[in-house]
Amino acid sequence: MSTPVTVEVTRQTPAARGGEAAAWIEEGLRLAREFEGCLGGGVLRDAGDAGVLHTIYRFADERTLTAWEQSEQRRRWLDAGSPFVLDARVQRRTGIEGWFDAPQLRRSVNPRTGLGRMIAVRSAPRRWKQATAIWIGMYPVNVLSSWLIAQLPWWGGLAIPVRSAMLVSVLAPLMTFVMMPAVTRVLRPWLRRDARVIRTERSLLAALDSRAAGPRSG
Repeated sequence: MSTPVTVEVTRQTPAARGGEAAAWIEEGLRLAREFEGCLGGGVLRDAGDAGVLHTIYRFADERTLTAWEQSEQRRRWLDAGSPFVLDARVQRRTGIEGWFDAPQLRRSVNPRTGLGRMIAVRSAPRRWKQATAIWIGMYPVNVLSSWLIAQLPWWGGLAIPVRSAMLVSVLAPLMTFVMMPAVTRVLRPWLRRDARVIRTERSLLAALDSRAAGPRSG
């Protein structure tokens, strides 16, 4: 089973060339979307520093992400953007870190101006929802492993550290690569259903639309 990989790149750019840097990043995302396995992405400006740009994109698995990262197209694109980047930090999320997604990106187009923007509209699920999803994944695994262990007459003769090491060696990969991706995929609508976040998203979009329409109404 393939595990999606989310990459977040934070770039420090010269404040005076922020527009050029954002256009360059958008071009890179366009190139990435042409590669197999690309699930989309977007670019955000940092609220506290106009010179900081956050790029988030996702690929279906490590293989397709590696194909993009090692491609000649990406190398040429990075070379072209070197004048815009003073510093860059990269974070990758997969496995346990990928159970609960990073903030999602949404593209909104103002109907009056025709201008598009990419904003983060959703955060990770609430902690109690995360705990519930983990419990749902762990319960059947625990029941099945307990039943299988009961069939092994020699299990009780092993030292506790040995039993624990053997059990964790089996359960950790099973939870990480099988159960949790399946559980979060099934529960995704419920994990993301948060009235507070929906209200915040609507308020943000309304404020942005009002701000964009301001000069015309004046």
